[in-house]
Amino acid sequence: MLRGLGLLLIFLLELAVLAIGARWGWMLDTPTAVRLLAAIAVPLLLAGLWGALGSPRARVPLRPPAKRAFQAGWFVLGGAMLALLGHLRLGLALVVVWVTVTILLRRDP
Repeated sequence: MLRGLGLLLIFLLELAVLAIGARWGWMLDTPTAVRLLAAIAVPLLLAGLWGALGSPRARVPLRPPAKRAFQAGWFVLGGAMLALLGHLRLGLALVVVWVTVTILLRRDP
């Protein structure tokens, strides 16, 4: 049961990064049309990358070290976008929660 909760939390954090990407795109200091395009394009690009490289059913299967590196980059990017939006502590929390849950999931058989 705890493993299931951990996997659910990781999934919710993955979705949060997509939402953060949309918010980051919307908050760019550009004309409204560009902001709207960025708010749509950034999460779509992120979702495409996740589907191709990071998901359990990725189109491009990565070896475990490369997959862990991609996933770490994903959550660090989410934390960095939050920091750029002025939410440094939330960005740090996102990364820390992901690291903690990932470690706990790897220790659980």
